Formats: sequence, structure tokens, C-alpha cells
Amino acid sequence: MLHFYEGQVRKFLTQFIRILSNFSVETGRGSDGAINLRAVPVVYGDPTRQVANIIRNNSENALNYAPKIACYVRELNYDRERMQNPYHIEKQHLRERDLDSDGNYTNQLGAGYTVEKVMPSPFRLEVTADIFSSNTDQKLQILEQILYLFNPDFEIQKSDNYIDWTSLSYVELTGVTFSSRTIPVGADSEIDVASMTFSMPIWLSPPVKVKKLGVVQKIIMSIYDDDGGIAKGLIDGELASRSFITPNNFGLLVSGGQLRLLGTTGTTVSSTDPGIGTGGDGFHTGARDPGLADPFETFGPAVNWKVLLDQYGKVTNGTSQIRLTQPNGNEIIGTIATTTLDDTILLYTIDDDTIPSNTLTAVKKIINPATFDPGTPSNGDRYLVINDVGDSTASFQSSTWGTLVASVGDIIEYNSSTSKWNVAFDASNPDSTQHYVTNLNTGIQYRFNGTEWVKSYEGVYTQGNWTIVLDGDASNSYDPSTDATTP
Repeated sequence: MLHFYEGQVRKFLTQFIRILSNFSVETGRGSDGAINLRAVPVVYGDPTRQVANIIRNNSENALNYAPKIACYVRELNYDRERMQNPYHIEKQHLRERDLDSDGNYTNQLGAGYTVEKVMPSPFRLEVTADIFSSNTDQKLQILEQILYLFNPDFEIQKSDNYIDWTSLSYVELTGVTFSSRTIPVGADSEIDVASMTFSMPIWLSPPVKVKKLGVVQKIIMSIYDDDGGIAKGLIDGELASRSFITPNNFGLLVSGGQLRLLGTTGTTVSSTDPGIGTGGDGFHTGARDPGLADPFETFGPAVNWKVLLDQYGKVTNGTSQIRLTQPNGNEIIGTIATTTLDDTILLYTIDDDTIPSNTLTAVKKIINPATFDPGTPSNGDRYLVINDVGDSTASFQSSTWGTLVASVGDIIEYNSSTSKWNVAFDASNPDSTQHYVTNLNTGIQYRFNGTEWVKSYEGVYTQGNWTIVLDGDASNSYDPSTDATTP
């Protein structure tokens, strides 16, 4: 069981001690005729020799200090008469007001939450308060100020949480012993002790589960299967046992067969910022220099997947999916699996049938023509260049590329019949076709967004551009009772 401690009994004791605080006794009159008052301190201590030591200021050479009130717990028992259904779970849906940029509340609705509370356990707290006094008049003064408050009881509240009904209780005076010599304050002591007993019905509550309400970002309008049959697709098929979820605010980093969930605490990066390479695509990783768009600087550090998945359902390894929405509307589908090595990672297996087909012949490498040497090229060798090469305004010929003139993003190809390098794809003048090409050196597919080459499906996807598909079969359904989360 997970550790939790809210100090619930301590809070009730604190409220009880406050009831007995701020009382005073008369100690005579001053030279001006005004009444002199002495505050009566309240301490928590059991009726042992330790209380006598407290009264004597831990010294046998000190005079006994009185008056004083000492409180302690006498009993804490389960109250079976107030027992409710222990398996009842109460759900409350709450909305907070939205905050503006200055941190002030507005009149608009903000985040929503669902609070699940298990029925608390009833207990009865029995407390004793001992009044230490040096004479009968002191005792009577203190008793007279205290006793009238309990007619018949005194209501208390352990917290100001308006949805926590267990914070309300009352203190009932159950008995008064006017004089007691059982308290071991010393046989020769002149201090008398009056004991009052109190009873408080309290509730001890377990931790609650707080879920943040999500925002519907995608609505699937069609409920028909590929054959057009509603009975097969909805009633008998898998549509009835699955939930489609697009979580709010989180970014998704797709890289090397792994998924990382990114927060929103990083620096805001515009899709038009230089080097980002988005072109409005919804993800921020380019082919030229991915370091220019560090996703962890943009979106914040990686988030534990359990924080998100526990809110929605259970992941079935190899069956649950994450779908990536491409700028042209196509979806990249892959199955996910958890790993014990890192809670911030999900393993991602792409369905090859959903990867866009290449429109251009694959390139051997992505190169800088100023530093790369192709050696002895073969016919049809292709490269994607990240720097300009050649000069169209001058008669220039290099030993490596000859008279080739190419720009950033161009794909060049070697023709053995002419022994020349030619531009096979002109990035400065592309056609309207959505072009895809694979780098044979790394196996990564790239897409031309009209301005530059970006990774086809790897990168950072913003909210609304990715979807979780969790298996909803009853045998694998999520059991909220297995988790306990304090707010």
C-alpha cells in the first residue's frame, strides 16, 4: 500500500486545543485598581510524571506554575453506530475559474476535474483536559469560562475544503471530575487538578483520486466499417471496445521507434522561426539541423507516461495504438508497448502499410557537397545536398562535382553515360506533388514540405495531431481501485 499521511487526527486535536486557548484568570488588582489577568496556557501531554515536570519547568527547584491546562487523547475507537457502506465511491465533477496571463481569476471556465472519494471510516475520539490550579478560585474561574460553551456541544472544522464533508465535527462534554489527586504532580504539591472529558465523532478518509477532465479534440463521424455495415463495425466489431483519445496540452516526440511525452513548460517556438522546419506541419524536426529545434527546449522535459495513461485506460502491449496525423490528412499507425527501463518511453512499432510510399528514388546519403567525396560514383547514385554547390553566374568546375550547380534541398544524380552530376529534384521549383524520399544510409524517410525536407513521420507532434487508441475489452479494462493518488 502506498504511504500517505494527512494528519487528520492531529488537525482535530489542534482545533480542540484552540477551543481551550485564550482563557485567563484574575490575580488581583493593581495600584490603579485595574484587574490583573494571567493567560492560562494549554499544552498537550499525557497524565504522567512528565506533566509534573512541565509544570515545574523541568526543575525541582522551580515553583509550581499554575494555572495550566493539559490535554491528551484517552481513547480512539471505531464507531460502529455511524458506519456507512464501506464500498461506496462518491464522484464529484468540479470546474475552476480560468486564470488570465497575470494570474488573476476571470469569469470564464477553466480546467475541470473529477474527484473520486471512498467512504471514510467513522471513529470516536475521546480527549481529556486537565486543569491545573493552585487554588479553588482559579479552578472555578477557568471552569466557568469553559463549561458554558458546551450547550450541548461545540462545532469544529478541521479544514476549509468545501467539498470535504468529513471536516465537520463537534466536541461534546461528557464528564467533569471536580478534583483529582491521581495526577502524579508530587505528594507535597498544593496544585489541584480538575479533569474534563470530551468526545468527538470524526472521520478518517483515504486519499482521493483526482482526474483532470480532457478536451475533445477529434470527433470520428463515421461509425461504419469498410464494408459499410454498422452491425459488423459497431456491434460485433472492435469499434465498440475501443476508445479514441487525443490528450490535451502534451506534445509527442517520435524518434527511433520510441515515443516520449513532452510537457508544455518549455519555450514557445513559432512554426515560422528559422531552422524549425515545420511549415505549419505541427511538428518541429528538420532534416538540415535537428539541433536547431530541440524538442526538450521547446516543449519541456519528458513526462512519465503513467501520469497520462492512468487517466484513460490500460495499455495492451502490441495491441494499443498511437496514430499520427500527417499534414495531408494521412495517418501513421503503430502499436505501442511499455518498457521497464524508462517510464518516459513507449516502444513504437510502425505499420509499414501506413507509411507513405516514396515518390522519388531513394538517396544514398544526405551530404554537404563542400566536404563530401563520392569517390568513383556509379550510374544512378543519388544524394540530397544541404549546401549550395557550383555557381550559375560563372564558369566554374570542381574536381568532384564538375559543372554541377545545385542548391540546398536539391537531389543530385550521377549519369555515367555523360560522366556528369545532374539535379534530379529542384527544391527551388517543386511541383504540386507531395514528395517522399528515403535515406538509404539511415533508413529514415523524408518529406518535402514545399520549403525544405523534414522527417516523414518522426519529430514532435503537437496536441490535436496524435491520438491514443486503447483496447477497451472487459477482460483488460482499467481498474481504478488499483491506484490511489492524493490531490
